[in-house]
Amino acid sequence: MTRAESHSRVESREIAAAAARLGLLADGTPEYAGFMLSPAGQIVTWNSGATSLHGYLPEEVVGQHVSRLSPREDAKRGTPDEELGQAAKDGRLEVEGWRVRWDGSRFWARVVTVAVRDPTGTLRGFVQETRDITERKRAQDSARALAEVGRLLAKSLNATEVGQRVADELRALLESENAALYGLEPGSSDLVTLAVSGEMNSDLSRLVLTQGIGAPRLALQGRRAVVMRDLLTDSRMTLTVEARLSIVHAPHRAMLAVPLRIQDRVIGVLGILDWAGRTFDEREVRLAQAFADQAALGLESSRLYRESLRAYEELLRTQEQLAQAQRMEAVGRLAGGVAHDFNNLLTVITASCQVALNRLSSDDPVRRDIELIDQAAAGAAQLTRQLLAFGQKQALQAVRFDVNLTIEGVGPMLHRLLGEDVEVVMRLEATPALVTADPGKLEQVLVNLALNARDAMPQGGRLVIETANVERRHPGVRGGSESPVGPYVMLTVRDTGTGMDAHVLGRLFEPFFTTKAPGRGTGLGLSVVYGIVKQTGGEIVVESEPGLGTTFRIWFPRVTEGATDSLGSRVVSSQSP
Repeated sequence: MTRAESHSRVESREIAAAAARLGLLADGTPEYAGFMLSPAGQIVTWNSGATSLHGYLPEEVVGQHVSRLSPREDAKRGTPDEELGQAAKDGRLEVEGWRVRWDGSRFWARVVTVAVRDPTGTLRGFVQETRDITERKRAQDSARALAEVGRLLAKSLNATEVGQRVADELRALLESENAALYGLEPGSSDLVTLAVSGEMNSDLSRLVLTQGIGAPRLALQGRRAVVMRDLLTDSRMTLTVEARLSIVHAPHRAMLAVPLRIQDRVIGVLGILDWAGRTFDEREVRLAQAFADQAALGLESSRLYRESLRAYEELLRTQEQLAQAQRMEAVGRLAGGVAHDFNNLLTVITASCQVALNRLSSDDPVRRDIELIDQAAAGAAQLTRQLLAFGQKQALQAVRFDVNLTIEGVGPMLHRLLGEDVEVVMRLEATPALVTADPGKLEQVLVNLALNARDAMPQGGRLVIETANVERRHPGVRGGSESPVGPYVMLTVRDTGTGMDAHVLGRLFEPFFTTKAPGRGTGLGLSVVYGIVKQTGGEIVVESEPGLGTTFRIWFPRVTEGATDSLGSRVVSSQSP
């Protein structure tokens, strides 16, 4: 025996004696590792609990520095020596951290280090006690992560943000390579990627998860967790040749898939992917399901919020349409009333002019003045007729007719009005589009819309006129009330012109509102269109954006071919007596 070995043994016995006096040595306790260290940190004793915990036999570690039991990165930073120094200073030190076993695996430990001194106060070494608290650590981390996700759910309705947090937290807790959250595409069995944590760059990840096959498919169909140690060899997997070739070269073939459940519905899957051969135990499955439940709650809350937001926006649009319809109705009633009274005055003026002209000779100097008055009254009468049309107080000659035939009849006139620079395209319903209305007024609507389109296409363009027999399943807003559902003929007039902004759209049908240069229009053309459509029982909407053209859609109540024409050719008027 060398002098150094003899000194070491003497030192070990002295440390053991000091520890025994202090009640610090418990060699027969297998639940934790208890061993003694020299003042320099070398292991001098090793109990059976240390062998059970770390896996080393006494002859493998006695004489080695205690840093051998710590992760390599901690040993390089000198953490074990720092802890011994703190214990020597304070007498006792308790820390938590990673420790390693003989095979390199890690466990989370609570380590208590006590400095051992002789009666003179000289440091004789240390006694160190190490307990494996990995399960407690995992439980604490899981509870913390779930609480964090819960707090995020309370303040965020962003499904992507919540999904990403769930995937990141679960991947870290399970120490897996990849995690992904998938939402079920409405109306299909496809799984849409919402969040990804880890690499997820292999063909396997894209093949199995994003297409909704494999373990996620089984979790979706069975509404329960699915564990696969190897996707390639699992008998539950049905793989194409291409899929099998992709999996063969993929290292991550172990998978855990848990469903996202909301009551009796499954709305997605949470998937964990790791190295082939890994087995996910029952604790890990329960943990994944807990996170899946949190994710499901987040996705459902986000969906409900989006639906509520859409419903609110739709309510605002409906309220705005209702307010616009009520404004137009009020303006129309005022314009119609004024035009009706003014038309009565014009009738007196025109009649008086005719009486005066009949009494005057052709060379009478006053005759020219009377003719100018009569012409001005005729022009004013034309304006009043337009105002009466907008105010829905114009007499209509309502008959049942085919809108397609009327459009075809007015086609040649439209070509002449628009000129060669504007291409007119007609796409008409193959079957009769029957309505009860005034054909002449429909022609006026088409002409006014065509002229409006021509002014919006100074360099030429295309005007498309379409008809279709449709069923309206949702009521629209008309004159302050809802237009009924049922069969309609939809007339669409679309141009490729300059388009309009929201401000112009909001005032488009107002009488005398125009964006044209002075002298180029009265601002009544579209007001007349609006009045005719409303008086016929129809509805008109406009879609337009600057630079993208304008589309007018008009719905006229459709008459089925077997219906009896009860109106015949009588005059229909909403004029007040």
